[in-house]
Amino acid sequence: MWLNENRIQRKENMTGSSKESWQPLKTPFPIEGKYPTLLERRWYRLENTIYNSLYPVHPLCFASVVVAALAYHYQFHSNVVSYASSQYQSGLVDAAQAAMIAFATGYIPVFLIRCFLKHFYFSYKGFLFEDGRNPSITTRLWAICRRLISYTSSRLRSSDSLLPNLPLPSLQDTISRYLETVEPILSKEEFDEVSGLARGFLQKEGKKLQFLAWLYSCVTSNYVTNFWEKYAYLYSRECVLINSSVAHCDLFTECIAANQAVRAAHVVYIETLSMLAIDRQTFRRIGDGLLCACHYRKMYATTRIPGVRVDRLMSYGVSRHMVAYHKGNFYKVEMFDDSNRIRSIPELVKTFADILTRDEVAEHAEAHVAALTTDRRDRWCANRDRFFLSSETNKKTLETIESAIAFIVLDDSADYEYNAEKPERLDHFLKSMLTGDGKNRWADKSLNYCVSANGRCGGTTEHSIGDGVEFDHMLENFVYMDTRVLRNYYPAVVEEVRSPLLKEELSVSENVSKVEYGFKRAERLKFDINNEMEAEIERCYNAYKPKIDDLDLATTIFRTFGKGLIKKGKLSPDGFVQMAIQLANFKDQKKFVLTYESASARFYANSRTETLRTASKESCAFVKSMLDPNSNNEERYRLLQIACKNHVNRNRECMVGKGVDRHLFVLYVLSKAISVKSAFLNYFIAQPWLLSTSQAPTLTDQMEEDANADDSWLGAAFGPVAKNGYGICYRFAGNHSICIHISSLKSAENTDSHRFRKHLVESFVEMASLFEGLTESADSRS
Repeated sequence: MWLNENRIQRKENMTGSSKESWQPLKTPFPIEGKYPTLLERRWYRLENTIYNSLYPVHPLCFASVVVAALAYHYQFHSNVVSYASSQYQSGLVDAAQAAMIAFATGYIPVFLIRCFLKHFYFSYKGFLFEDGRNPSITTRLWAICRRLISYTSSRLRSSDSLLPNLPLPSLQDTISRYLETVEPILSKEEFDEVSGLARGFLQKEGKKLQFLAWLYSCVTSNYVTNFWEKYAYLYSRECVLINSSVAHCDLFTECIAANQAVRAAHVVYIETLSMLAIDRQTFRRIGDGLLCACHYRKMYATTRIPGVRVDRLMSYGVSRHMVAYHKGNFYKVEMFDDSNRIRSIPELVKTFADILTRDEVAEHAEAHVAALTTDRRDRWCANRDRFFLSSETNKKTLETIESAIAFIVLDDSADYEYNAEKPERLDHFLKSMLTGDGKNRWADKSLNYCVSANGRCGGTTEHSIGDGVEFDHMLENFVYMDTRVLRNYYPAVVEEVRSPLLKEELSVSENVSKVEYGFKRAERLKFDINNEMEAEIERCYNAYKPKIDDLDLATTIFRTFGKGLIKKGKLSPDGFVQMAIQLANFKDQKKFVLTYESASARFYANSRTETLRTASKESCAFVKSMLDPNSNNEERYRLLQIACKNHVNRNRECMVGKGVDRHLFVLYVLSKAISVKSAFLNYFIAQPWLLSTSQAPTLTDQMEEDANADDSWLGAAFGPVAKNGYGICYRFAGNHSICIHISSLKSAENTDSHRFRKHLVESFVEMASLFEGLTESADSRS
């Protein structure tokens, strides 16, 4: 193995001394990579099932108690139970009875512990709403439990079966919250009309639908997720790219080894290790087990299969290969050797360098074949059946692509970068990651990575498989592995291929074996393309290109201040940015609009997200004060504090299942299922999200972004949900910067991403000035 330890040693200078010491560097998952045989996989899955079923009790402790109980039974076999049974039963039956009693002796305490954890520790959410400086007795007891549990060993999904079911809110509470959120954005006449619809809903069809939702919640761990995944994602017939997928790109600074082959090797190596760790459940979890981890299993070797009316997800669990795309050619890159060990990075570098220097030329239709996946889902379903499943060659190639760990694009572009002096370059970088070029993304794949000619990395994630928790966790792990764990190994492999990659050195004929050449060459995938298929490929490509051109993406790496200054102003960083978005949007659109922010609901079993409705009476009051020349900064700051506090409270309510939208969404789905007409639900579902926002949270703190600002990752982006609205994704880079990316459509007459960016940056500065004196006085006191 090229790297074979879970704790890599790194060399650092000792303070005040010229001596060097070797310090352990923890990794988020084991470095040892071995593809499991069928028997091995069945074994560790059984082991994980047992481990998770007994958690937090270790299986060895449980086994020790059972063995001790058996020993006691045979040592003191004259006890009443044994004596009574021995009078009427054979020795075999007596042994079986003894084993059952011993098992019960061991499992009853485990069962009671797990019941306590499920119904108290994992169900208690009061700590979210209390002052951390003066917690209640219940919260103190909860904290003691958390400390004790932190000493137990766990696996990725050890807590999933202990998480509580998502609670069903009362219908009256949900309707009251809904009316409260829409009142500030509607006229009095519109609000009165909606209030009338809501009252009618409560008195009539709402009761029946709520009862059905209650029945469904009684027989499932989460009454939302199945409906949400199916109808919010898989039911959509629109193109996945831009409309659903999420894009990301790498770091502020250029990677040390700006070499395409090296960077691609790092990407596939790290992601293969991540896939193996998730499957083995050795992937380091977040949140001390309080958060649902069941969706990680869909991240790798997963594809979205198109359907006529609804798509479905196909997950292969673990896979042996990646699929690479370069200059129109598709290649199967084997990630494991013949002994099932993961291939070393130097060998993978040679494989990718070989791909980059091959003289193979793809036919026009072959180079554009992935354009079929950018079509409407029903049309792609028909074309998939007609051109792939009916052809042996194409079917084999399709299976190779769909079962791959991920799809990696070796892009010829050399201008992907972040340059503070030239923001348009990051605009181009992130837009390319989101849209592709119409032929270099396999849109169905869960993960599409892209490595540019100048060594920059980004990609696209298919949204139905998961949310920001999974995406951001994987990206943070990737950045940490790439810049910390593997950084010391760059020089050895960079010099081998950097200067320059001569075709004479790397080009070999197809019949040269891997033994003769020293590495395993990637296999070029073949397509059987007839005239009809070629025409469809061209149609899809030509139909998608205008969509790329229509997307307007403006990126911002705001480095004047970050969440550090915001926290000094005694404000929630997320609340601050959301209020800035509200202020910028009012400047841009001259009105308040329905605003979506993704909130986590991961405290519950099989959970995903809830909608945090940002526009509120408090946020509107703050925005009006900022634009009112008769207001003063003291009043504006007071209203900003109130708005941010309200935002935090609403977020916490969403986290504990007291949101609005998922509940009403389920009622809408049920109304369609039983053919119940509801004017209120029809109104609710038809309202567009003119502002769709999401924060990419920092989950691990592995990167120490304040100590290494340039190693912060640039964040993510997605397309607008409404055709005449904005899509805004942001993250806090340590305490020093805010990365915020804005998308809209050029075809919409009322939107302009670059104009919105100007308003937003202006709003950041104006809002920070409200508490500038406060932070300065705090700094002087400290």
